[in-house]
Amino acid sequence: MSFTKGYINFSEFFKVAYNAAIVEPYANRFKEFSEKGDREGMIKILIDIPYIENVKIVESYRGKDDIKAAELYRKSRGIIAKDGIVHEETDKSSILTETLFKASVNSRLFLDALLDCAQDCYNSKAFVKCLKYCECMLALPENLHDKTTEYLNDFSECRKACIQLERECYKNLKVSSSQDKRLRKKYNKSQSVTFENALIEKNASVIPIVNGKQHTVLKSCSDAVELQFDEKRGRHLIATRNIKAGSVLIVETPFAFSTNKEALDRNCLHCHITLKSSESVKIPCHFCQTVSFCSEKCRREAWQMYHQYECFIFDAFYGNDFESMQHTSHLLLAYRMIISAFLSLSTEQINNNTEKSKIPFMNDNFLRDYVTIKNKEYKDLGINKAYCTYDYHTILNLETHCTKIESSINLARAIEAIFLAKCFTFVLSKMDVICLKESFIYLAVAMLHNLQAINCNAYEIVENIYDKKTHVWEPRNIGGAIYPSISLINHSCYPNVVRHSYPSGTVVLRTLRFIGKGTEILDCYGPHWLSEKRLSRLEYLWKKYCFLCTCEACTQNWQFPLPETMNYKCKMCSEIIGTITLDEKHTQNVSSKQCCKCNKKTDLKKIKNQFRKSVEKRLDAISKMYEGHYEQALPQLLEHIQFIEKCFTTPNMEAIKTQQCIIQCYNQFGCTS
Repeated sequence: MSFTKGYINFSEFFKVAYNAAIVEPYANRFKEFSEKGDREGMIKILIDIPYIENVKIVESYRGKDDIKAAELYRKSRGIIAKDGIVHEETDKSSILTETLFKASVNSRLFLDALLDCAQDCYNSKAFVKCLKYCECMLALPENLHDKTTEYLNDFSECRKACIQLERECYKNLKVSSSQDKRLRKKYNKSQSVTFENALIEKNASVIPIVNGKQHTVLKSCSDAVELQFDEKRGRHLIATRNIKAGSVLIVETPFAFSTNKEALDRNCLHCHITLKSSESVKIPCHFCQTVSFCSEKCRREAWQMYHQYECFIFDAFYGNDFESMQHTSHLLLAYRMIISAFLSLSTEQINNNTEKSKIPFMNDNFLRDYVTIKNKEYKDLGINKAYCTYDYHTILNLETHCTKIESSINLARAIEAIFLAKCFTFVLSKMDVICLKESFIYLAVAMLHNLQAINCNAYEIVENIYDKKTHVWEPRNIGGAIYPSISLINHSCYPNVVRHSYPSGTVVLRTLRFIGKGTEILDCYGPHWLSEKRLSRLEYLWKKYCFLCTCEACTQNWQFPLPETMNYKCKMCSEIIGTITLDEKHTQNVSSKQCCKCNKKTDLKKIKNQFRKSVEKRLDAISKMYEGHYEQALPQLLEHIQFIEKCFTTPNMEAIKTQQCIIQCYNQFGCTS
């Protein structure tokens, strides 16, 4: 990053800009606009500050380093001599990978390193990895390199070598199992699906589909839910029918997503799958050293969708120590939200307009929508009008709490928004796209809206790490994302659904327990009654989301741990009709009980015997989980939770234990490392 007279990073920009904005004549005027929720007014006040107005953006990224790449490549060939002695490199593959990331993509060194990576994998019988490197080589365009005869010959020879390696890999990959036969059939049917991709896909997480039919309006949802609105709860989702535990209600790809700094080296920038597994390779960006991809396909898609608009200023988001790493990820998320909206509109215009302007201007029609947001215009989204993940109007409809936020927080977000707007206009200028001052204001307003929306609508992208000692899958955050449909769900400290991340940022929402028709779908925004006290939950939710939680865990002040007893409930009216002690020594011998409310008789002895057998199923399921057979364990757990909910009141320890086991099964099905 650069100021007009030198370089500056985001941390420096923020500190100087913030200090300039908290003095008169700017401070009081900004506060007035903040209290009104006038984003345009907030932005206009700040861009008149001389320092902010004069700051310019320059390229800031880790470019290629051919000198260092050449040193590494010689090291990989075992020709680096120390004290006159030639030393063989023990970890050749890691040095070749590092060489690949540092070498310019149009250099002979890059071709040599890439071919060596493929050959090294082939020699070690890692045929799937070899195919991934070959795919990368064969995707390189011929015009990327020098057009000298010598260079073109080198390029041709490398391609021929990779084609030969591909053939050898296919011969060595014996397809014998029925699953692999299906993969070969899939390959033969469609030339668009390469054989190596089919092999890779067989080990990838299978993304489920929603139960029932797709909702006609809520495109990412099952028809088991519908969107409703009232003044108390705002927009929320309601069950349209009785829903069993384990049902998939939403499968949604993100409108936009970002990757945490610490995950850039270990996860694919685009699909977020781990790069640490034995089957993974690391494919570099063609221009920077910072990001990694799991395949040529992910690299290409990322470049087309967003990375070309961020690559040359990537350190603006990650090259500083400002606040938390998660917050820097949120800066990139807000930036990519604009890219997604900008590109979707540009695609529409290309499709609708045949004439092209000689001078490319940044079209700000969608930016004006950010400035003139009127919730009434979008109140039918999800009810009478289609609610689609990639429609930026759904983003405009996200809650921001703009007027409720402290002016100091709005000030910080507005400064960040201006910085992001400067970054985007700088990138567009390199593409010969002109951004007028009015467009810049709209752009900054849009960035501010996104930053505010992220604060109360962004969700983590998570991968699950297996702990061999505890046999538990522990979540690890690798990024953030905006999911317009998931954002429709309200909070409960005792949620009835759970989210899991799948490749490419896809989120799958499943039910944790039975949800009756007309019951609200409830997610957990973070604080759960099992892990946090009521007061701390209420404080967190009020500060971050501006609401007072009235879920049953808060209103009834549930305490953990629960007593070692469970209450029988009447199947007719759900009234408590008796108690069972989980400790067998203190079990009461009660044969039947009549409900004092509806007079229905219940055979408690029968239920108790059924309970013992059902608990045995849970314990057997846990044994299966320890052995890695999660798909076999899950049906038993779902059957057990159905019995518990039918016969006993909430909360109870047996239901909680079972729900935690169900979550562990789903953890294993999603993104893992």
